Amino acid sequence: MWPMDHATTDQRSPAAGASSCRPPACATRRGFLTGAALVPVAAGLTSCASPTPPAQQPTPRPTVAAVYRGSAGCDGCAETLAERLAGAPLHMEVTFVGPDEEVALDAGALDGIDLYVQPGGGDDIPAAAAEFPAPFVEALQEWVRGGGRYLGVCMGAYLAGNDGFGLIPRQIDGEVGAPGFPVVDSADHLVAVTWDGTRRWTYFQEGARLPERGAVVHARYETGDIAAARYVLGQGRIGLIGPHPEADSTWLKGSGLIDEDGDDWAYALPLVRQLVP
Repeated sequence: MWPMDHATTDQRSPAAGASSCRPPACATRRGFLTGAALVPVAAGLTSCASPTPPAQQPTPRPTVAAVYRGSAGCDGCAETLAERLAGAPLHMEVTFVGPDEEVALDAGALDGIDLYVQPGGGDDIPAAAAEFPAPFVEALQEWVRGGGRYLGVCMGAYLAGNDGFGLIPRQIDGEVGAPGFPVVDSADHLVAVTWDGTRRWTYFQEGARLPERGAVVHARYETGDIAAARYVLGQGRIGLIGPHPEADSTWLKGSGLIDEDGDDWAYALPLVRQLVP
């Protein structure tokens, strides 16, 4: 659920050196982009009448994402996801929400938000769930039912179940220890995940095994269990991802892993795009 600081027994060779997560290209407070480009009037008009100015196309409001940052998440997880969402090709406007952020965990935290994002965290689901005040959890449930969008990665996927926010009406279990799955510990690994038909080595640390019922599947582990999927709650949409496709090169270096087939975020984008309005 979080990038570890030690090498693992994964079959891939270790990479030397580690660096901290890059700061995200994101907003730290709410606000919307406004304004439209001006279209110049064509030259050479000879009529005495004032030309009718061309209609200006309104600038679309960007999708606004709120990413949780706090003790229920892991170091660098919120920042990495924020950077991914704010960057190309999504170009979302991103703000952080949490106990020490400008946007607090209260009933109004999701006002004006299109997508709420719960990143990876530790390995204690009840302890993580206890970090969220009841008014926020109730507001999150109603917000999703009313059309809000939730994206949960690793711990964020676990918290979507009955042990956390109750967005999925069942407990969400882990893939570690599943029959035929090669990982049997809590260390960092690269595991085979098939994303919409494409097999990729994807960063994994105690990732969730997602329920089949109600799932629109985007990825499966080599066991056939669901690694990433979409679900519906009322008018809202829920996207859950067990492994960490957002993991960048700093995560790999810090864990002593080499991902020979490269960055995996592009393979999670179809799921994310299905969530946002």
